[in-house]
Amino acid sequence: MATAVVALTELMGAFGFDTTLIQKQNTKRAHYDTAWTFNVIFGLTVALVLLVLAVPASEFYREPRLEGILPALALGTLIAAFDNIGTVAFRKELNFRSEFRLLFLKRIASFIVTISLAVAFRNYWALVAGIVTGKLVGVLISYLLHPYRPRLDLSARNDLLHFSKWLFFSNLIQFMHSRSTDFILGRTVGSHGLGVFNVATEISSLPATELIAPLNRAVYPAYARLATRPEELTRRFIEVFGLIALIAFPVSFGIVSVAEPMVRVMLGQQWMEAVPLIRIIALSGLVGALQSNMYLVILALGKPKVNTLLGSILLIFTLPTIVYASLQYGIIGAAWAHFGISGLFGLTGISLVFSRITQIKIKLLLNLLMRPLLSAALMASALLMIDKWLLAGPEESMAITRLLILVPAGAIIYLGTILSLWLLAGRPNSAEGILLKILKEKLEKRQ
Repeated sequence: MATAVVALTELMGAFGFDTTLIQKQNTKRAHYDTAWTFNVIFGLTVALVLLVLAVPASEFYREPRLEGILPALALGTLIAAFDNIGTVAFRKELNFRSEFRLLFLKRIASFIVTISLAVAFRNYWALVAGIVTGKLVGVLISYLLHPYRPRLDLSARNDLLHFSKWLFFSNLIQFMHSRSTDFILGRTVGSHGLGVFNVATEISSLPATELIAPLNRAVYPAYARLATRPEELTRRFIEVFGLIALIAFPVSFGIVSVAEPMVRVMLGQQWMEAVPLIRIIALSGLVGALQSNMYLVILALGKPKVNTLLGSILLIFTLPTIVYASLQYGIIGAAWAHFGISGLFGLTGISLVFSRITQIKIKLLLNLLMRPLLSAALMASALLMIDKWLLAGPEESMAITRLLILVPAGAIIYLGTILSLWLLAGRPNSAEGILLKILKEKLEKRQ
């Protein structure tokens, strides 16, 4: 509940200045300093607004504990505003080693604090402390890893805002797409139902958040550099899109197949009502992973307005549907609404617009998806049969035993199928061939 309120207030500063700095190829110091100054102003404003909203938010959710949590998260928001803007150069200059160190150290600091306090005190304050610690460590590390020292300056405001205003509207629309259920479910079904939905979303969205998002973060600067060379941009996109499909399909279908034993092992018996949600939302995560890279290409081409307009049209259909489904059918209804409207309808829309802008045929996109889709579908069918056999034995297998059998079996089935289909297709120049080439080079280096 608290993080939904924080995300809402942080929209005031969601201008995506780092994205703008990467997209612009002729940035100067004034652009970086102006972006940092805006971040500080917005961070201070958001922190003050969160303090003001603490009591009203607790009354809206009927949850008095928010009065203490929101001021603590306000401190984290204020701290994060002072992040060293110079680290944007890591992505712009394709310095992935430094970018990885920055993200990893922030994550590991937050993880250590959260787990330690959770074990010691066993309450939600461990999560709050982990969030604030991660932001504090992130700011400190950003100045240690990059020599840039920002200063107050707004001289490049017009240049930045011309591009970033459309990112702001896109972020606002994206928030309404992704977080509207937090407010609706928090009000209608309470903290337990909202907790179940968010836990299911966290697990089901793993392909998009932990596998595809870092890939998108890495390739966007390359797309921006290739914006004036359409043929090279198309070739790079096809490679990346094929790689995304190669990863996202088996992971998402795998989550659907092993949702029940996975929840038993990871969360415990008390979270079993999250299983059907995980299966539905995993498909939404797959669709989101597939369309995310198309949005990046359009952004790299300097057309953020297109993304904003497309998101606005989609929101007109999705928001009423999600509101109605959530109110009528609770968390299951919200999950199906996300998949059916935001997912499939959204993927269709972005594919048509993307094809028109880039001249990449939709048939080509479908061809890139076919082998991963067929292989993942065969894998899921086989896993369901194997799991049924395990459960039908003289003594039901333990959940952890089922996972230890199903996960490697799924990996073997998928890899065997995808490689067989690739060979039958005549070894085309695709993601499978690229991965095999990389693997071969690494093995040769070790020898």
